[in-house]
Amino acid sequence: MKKIFLLLTILLPAIYAYGQSPKWAKKARLAQVTVLATDGQGTLHESQGAFINEQGDVITEYDALKGAVKATVVDIKGNEIPVRYICGASSMYNVVRLATTLPEKYKINVMQQAQSTAEKGEVLCILPNTKADKKAPCALDTIISTSAFRDSFTYYTLAHVPAERMATSPVMNGEGELVGLLQMPVGDGKNSYVIDARFVSALSIGPMDAGDADLNSILIPKRLPDDESAASSFLYLLGARDTTGYLAYVEDFIARFPQSTSGYIMKAEELVRRKDYAGADSAYTTGLNQEGTKKDELHFSISKAIYSISQAPDYQPYSDWTIERASKEAQQAFELNPLPFYTSQLGQCLYAEKKYAEACQQFLNLAKTNLRSPDNFLYAAQCKQMMQAPDEEILALQDSAIALFPKPYPREAAAAIMLRAGTKARMGKARDAVIDYNEYEHLMGGHVSATFYYEREQQEVKCRMYPAALNDIERAIRLLPNEPLFWAESAALNYRVGQTDEAIKAAQQAIKIDPQFPDPYRILGVCHADKGERDKARTYLQKAVELGDAMAQGVLDKLAQEGK
Repeated sequence: MKKIFLLLTILLPAIYAYGQSPKWAKKARLAQVTVLATDGQGTLHESQGAFINEQGDVITEYDALKGAVKATVVDIKGNEIPVRYICGASSMYNVVRLATTLPEKYKINVMQQAQSTAEKGEVLCILPNTKADKKAPCALDTIISTSAFRDSFTYYTLAHVPAERMATSPVMNGEGELVGLLQMPVGDGKNSYVIDARFVSALSIGPMDAGDADLNSILIPKRLPDDESAASSFLYLLGARDTTGYLAYVEDFIARFPQSTSGYIMKAEELVRRKDYAGADSAYTTGLNQEGTKKDELHFSISKAIYSISQAPDYQPYSDWTIERASKEAQQAFELNPLPFYTSQLGQCLYAEKKYAEACQQFLNLAKTNLRSPDNFLYAAQCKQMMQAPDEEILALQDSAIALFPKPYPREAAAAIMLRAGTKARMGKARDAVIDYNEYEHLMGGHVSATFYYEREQQEVKCRMYPAALNDIERAIRLLPNEPLFWAESAALNYRVGQTDEAIKAAQQAIKIDPQFPDPYRILGVCHADKGERDKARTYLQKAVELGDAMAQGVLDKLAQEGK
């Protein structure tokens, strides 16, 4: 048959119709379909295509589906079949693959695809438009050139330009096999061409395609990858992009992979995000009752979900979704599978329950696993602090945390070093605390807060490191110039080092910011007393007393004694 077609190309130089269609044409036309797509504005777009497998997949034109919110396939007998999924799309080659939902007992007719590449000079048969009369003949055209694309597929250029109504019509070889879909010229003076049906049939969706622009330009749901892991990855990437349709995809995932634990977890976590706690509870229960799921992972997810929402200040408890339930779920997960992640979760829940001793033990247990990290010891130290344990015990745990960092310390160690500085300050180890404060500032590249400078200044004063202390309180003031406490501290420190005039200026600035702050009045009183200005001193000290400063009364009493 192929040789006869080749001969005909020599005899018939232009596009023409069969005088009588080949025997296979009638059967081939039974597999032809019309695709009707409706976009968001309600506009109907029409294209042609063909069934390519027994499952009801159809290949057709991409442009007609772009922007579509729904689509229907109409077979040659007029049966309407809804499109369920987009299975793959390419705007570059203007083709798309669809999955339909076949009616029960529907007898499908499928076009058999050519497995070999058609040759230059070969005559191809273009099936009539689906709306054409059943007896309408096929149109013939000749391949004038072929070119390979995507390694194993072929792009065929035809000799002529068929009528526009034949766009996307199936194109067959002499044996009645589907070669591809007819495409109209892309510009004036250009030839029509055929896109290899094997390429269109191979279109699929991979795990990284959640952000694919061609797929996302079609608003019909996409078919999840056949591999469970790939489908899960697709959903993970989709979650941040398609919040409205995400849950429907998850339901589809569960239907296809009912023993996959991740499906129930994804569904429940999404429902928790939407504050549908009853729905999330039901999803978790379904997962726990499903044979083959990993029960420890479900219990762990339940614990995390409840812990997360229970920490919100506006949370209104749903059923038994309390922090106590979260602890029990974490414990169940650990009993089923003693993973360190579950130990960490249990420790967090116990801490939230204010069971600090038990939480501390969980974090110390975690430090004996492959998840040993500085955080384990820092959490344990925090538990000790909440238990009002001796500072020596807290410091030992903080030392253990910092010891796990390499030297020179990375920036990640900064928070732990800052916590240890605070502990040393409480213990009266001012010089050691200053060393940690200095290390923290270094690790942060100097990007620290006004409060940091104030706290370090307090320790520097205890070490009599007055120049450093003055420098730090000035830095604090530059960062927060409207904080009266910093100005009062500057006043007190300047007075201590004998800079009385500077102390007076700083105290006056503190009063200017907050006239009800007693400390600067007391400092002004002391400064003016030292300068022999007793009337001013008494005025400021009396104001400090009125504002509740007990120390000012002692200074007033001393002035009164000296005046006798």
